[in-house]
Amino acid sequence: MISIEHSRYNNLIVIRATGTLTARDYELGVPELEHALELSEGPLRVMIKLEDFRGWEIEALWRDLKFDYKHWSSFRRIAVVGENALEKWGTILSKPFTKAEMRYFPVSEEANAEAWLLQNPASVAQGV
Repeated sequence: MISIEHSRYNNLIVIRATGTLTARDYELGVPELEHALELSEGPLRVMIKLEDFRGWEIEALWRDLKFDYKHWSSFRRIAVVGENALEKWGTILSKPFTKAEMRYFPVSEEANAEAWLLQNPASVAQGV
C-alpha cells in the first residue's frame, strides 16, 4: 500500500510504502504525486518510509520505473527511511534512476532524514 502525506513544509511530501506494492497502489498514488509536483515551487523533497516493505508485484515495479523515468528531474532530495540492510542496498541501486540526491536512513534516524531534506543544498556546499 502507498499513502501520501503532505508536510507542513513547502515542497516536502512523505510517502509510506507498506507490504507488497501493486499496480492498483500506483493507479491511486501517481495522480496525487503528479498533482503535488504541479503545485510545487520547484523540485520536491520526498521522505519515503518503508514499513514492513515486501517489494513490488511485477506490474507495480514497471509502473514505478516509468514514473521515475518521466520525473527524472522532478525531485531535489529523497530520503528513504527503512528497517533493514536490504532496503539500504535498494536505495543505493535506485540512485541512477533519479537526478535527486538520495540517502538511506534507518528508522531510528528519521529526524535526521527530515533535517537533511530541509537543508538548503547551496548553503551546505558553501559551508554555511
